[in-house]
Amino acid sequence: MAKVVREKAASDIAAEFDFSTAPEAPQTLPSTFSSPPLSPDLLQSVHDVLGHNARPTPIQSLTLKHLFTPPPTDAHRCFLLASETGSGKSLAYLLPMMHDLKATEHLRSRRTGPRALVLAPTHELSRQLASFGKALAHHARLRVQSASRANVASGARAWASAAKMANAFPGDNAEGEFEVYSGGEVGHAVDMLVGTPARMLEMTRGSGWNKEVIDGKGTRRKNCLVGRPEVGLSDVEWVIVDEADILFAYGIDSDFIDQTRNLLSDIAAARGKPVPVISRNDKPNSQAPNPLNYPFNFVLTSATIPAALAARLDTHHPTMTRLVSPRLHRLPAHLTLEFTPYTSGNRNAEVLGKLRAVWRDDVLAGRRRARIIIFANTRARAAEMGAYLSGHGVANIVVTGHGKGKGSPGSGQRMHGSNRHLAGFLKPLPTKNSSTQSPPLPPLAGEKMEDKTEGPESPPRVLLSTSLLARGLDFDRSVSHVFVLDPPRNTADFLHRAGRTARAGASGKVVVFGKGAGRGAGKVREMRQRLATLRSAKR
Repeated sequence: MAKVVREKAASDIAAEFDFSTAPEAPQTLPSTFSSPPLSPDLLQSVHDVLGHNARPTPIQSLTLKHLFTPPPTDAHRCFLLASETGSGKSLAYLLPMMHDLKATEHLRSRRTGPRALVLAPTHELSRQLASFGKALAHHARLRVQSASRANVASGARAWASAAKMANAFPGDNAEGEFEVYSGGEVGHAVDMLVGTPARMLEMTRGSGWNKEVIDGKGTRRKNCLVGRPEVGLSDVEWVIVDEADILFAYGIDSDFIDQTRNLLSDIAAARGKPVPVISRNDKPNSQAPNPLNYPFNFVLTSATIPAALAARLDTHHPTMTRLVSPRLHRLPAHLTLEFTPYTSGNRNAEVLGKLRAVWRDDVLAGRRRARIIIFANTRARAAEMGAYLSGHGVANIVVTGHGKGKGSPGSGQRMHGSNRHLAGFLKPLPTKNSSTQSPPLPPLAGEKMEDKTEGPESPPRVLLSTSLLARGLDFDRSVSHVFVLDPPRNTADFLHRAGRTARAGASGKVVVFGKGAGRGAGKVREMRQRLATLRSAKR
């Protein structure tokens, strides 16, 4: 029986993930950040953000080796960066992209739009990526903007506002504002724009471009004006698709795929080399490739390579270079798993008891209370759990994307134009005025530190969400625990949720709740066996 279970788990894993690409030997890769290949400005920024003794992770070493080499004339870089959660993929693609933007800046004195687009599945991730990008671009003096936040001109310069995207986005779903800057000087234009595919399409096609209703006579447009496009695409030289498994091929929300492909096609057309849009319904066929040759540097990143993504690449990007880390499809090295079966009819009470037990251990050990992220499979379950915790005196934030509002704790709403609702949970970045030394990190599990800042009015230390916040966000090392209320639908989703803790070499624990017996208990057993199979798989 045990052999049958193991064989089924191995079959499931082989069907879910692609293992065809072998990692490169570590001894063939760069082991330091240096100039060259980095420009002196970027190297200084790396030291500011990571510290002078920082060493590249495997995926960063791979891009230092491969992405800084200029492609042949009239050709473009085409790469997939696949590496486990918390391995530094953002830095891995930002460094070569910014290096190229700065090196070719003098050739682009007259332009009307951004030179690089970074696509992310959520506004929260877009804002964090833009903040990180600004820190890296500080010395190189490249301009980075987020399409998902209220951008305010800063510094000594006064920027002339050509338009405000808030005025071009009427309706309840407007989130923040974006300023487009005019002027002939290179430094006055946006170099890198970060946002969701939906927001990018609104900015490039005009707000309301997709607002349609269906009547008895067919499809017609609503009686409203389409906003004027505010961003041009003809100058785009780089496109990064972060979390490519859901934006490009995998699809938690199939609209992600359509929006991403429409935007890529629009960019190609704006650059004078149209590429057709591939429908989400077109089944990939590696035996009959249909290559899409985009006229820009094209980089995909993902913490996994689902079989669906691999099939899309085989069909439409057969020559794309795949760079993979040795620990791809693995849990973080210092992550501990704990499977806790529900034993009563009150699941919420059992989760609360476990949460209090974690904090009790922290207090007894002299540590500050851990920040804990709780993932649910549905919005309703997250809201229910959050309400229960609030009713028992545990302050929490529920972020599910449901409803519209100001992101109040327990509301399930998101803060428009800001990540302030995630304050304390997201990893902080050095500011322009901070020291060039790395900021002190919160204590790891096992380290003692007296916390004199907590009190009745302290920010919540519990964050609840669905898959919305499981993608890409770099959480602070004080997030030492992740609770999973029920096994997710597949192993990839579990890896993403678990990867919100134990990041960048820190320690962490994932507590998985689920039925211990009876109907539904098999899901927990299957997940445990799949994870064991991944742990023992050889690359």
